[in-house]
Amino acid sequence: MRGGRFLLLFSLLFLSSFALLAVVDAKDSAATVPDAPPVAEPKPVADIYHGTKVIDNYRWLENGNSPETQKWVSDEMAYTRAILDPLSGRDAIHKRLTDLLSIGSITPPVIAGRHYFYTKREGMQNQPVLYVRDELNGPDRVLVDANQLAADGTIALDWFQPSENGKYLAYGTSPSGSEMSTLHIIETKTGTILPDTIERTRAASIAWLHDNSGFYYTRYPKKGDVPAGQEMYNRHVFFHLLGSPLVTDNPIFGEGRDPEDWPSVSLSNDGRWLLINVSQGWTKSELFLKDLKSDKGPIRLTTGKNFLYGADVCEGKVYITTNEDAPRYRVFVTDAGNFERDAWKEIIPQTDAVLQGAAVYGGKLFAQYEQNATSQLKLFDLDGKKISDVSLPAIGTVFGTGGKWNRDEMFY
Repeated sequence: MRGGRFLLLFSLLFLSSFALLAVVDAKDSAATVPDAPPVAEPKPVADIYHGTKVIDNYRWLENGNSPETQKWVSDEMAYTRAILDPLSGRDAIHKRLTDLLSIGSITPPVIAGRHYFYTKREGMQNQPVLYVRDELNGPDRVLVDANQLAADGTIALDWFQPSENGKYLAYGTSPSGSEMSTLHIIETKTGTILPDTIERTRAASIAWLHDNSGFYYTRYPKKGDVPAGQEMYNRHVFFHLLGSPLVTDNPIFGEGRDPEDWPSVSLSNDGRWLLINVSQGWTKSELFLKDLKSDKGPIRLTTGKNFLYGADVCEGKVYITTNEDAPRYRVFVTDAGNFERDAWKEIIPQTDAVLQGAAVYGGKLFAQYEQNATSQLKLFDLDGKKISDVSLPAIGTVFGTGGKWNRDEMFY
């Protein structure tokens, strides 16, 4: 799917370049082109961020359902068409793009237990279809076909996350053009959709309990719960028990925090520790850890410094990858439950290559590096001693294709 989006972006850029070159040959049509695009009326909305007042004059355009927004988009489209339609060569470009975009796409599988989940889009299908294979060499079957959810194909499958053994799968759907998805649960074996439905789950992060009884997830507030215009912020972490009413899903994390915080969740391999990674913009993140055997809330593991942190919790240890005082990243380890920064022990120091990520699987630490525009995959023991390099093809990347690691010494 990412390749298809890249191809579409490249094609659009090429089309734009072609249009600019062709304007020279389209002087005869200049009289039909409006003097300027439609003007959007400023309607200022003020927010206070860290004591600074920020004014947004055009937030009203985010409401795609309002008649005002729809009229502005219609006028903008008419202006665009008046410029582009007279240009020569458009039919040939359209035919070539149609051929290229009809190739289809397939994603690497996400592995859960003995199940393999992946999406595939055939030819001119509007939306990719989610398939499952119940064993490595078994047949593929359709699990979710978003093309059947709306007659015009405008319902999209946004994301999916299976439970640890693949018994259930959470997935999000949304109308095309909308960023706000609705979470659904499907039973993998039977294809039965459970009644559990959760709205406002854009780009949801899901962490299933290992017994499949429920999951931690992220959700956005509904209109009226926050000041007007803040509905796309204030992302919180909740817990949902399968079969329980949504009103019982109390927030686990997010109350009283910066509305722009972006938390995501994961669970340790023993199911005891909930890790919450909070992105604060593009250059800072924080780690919080909650002991699920305790009534205490999540406790901050990091110290508020302006660095990026990622972590994996395994067998009571937290393996932390960070650019803290190391622009090419390094790896620390500490005991889960020890929240003192002095307790961190560096096990993989910074090198000449950039460490893109590290994770524990099968009792080993896999580290993915990038150097000279190529990927490198290295294997370490849990004390940071290098075991070996993993041979890779000459072309491609280790991550970046939507792949998913699993916990059985297998990776994609």
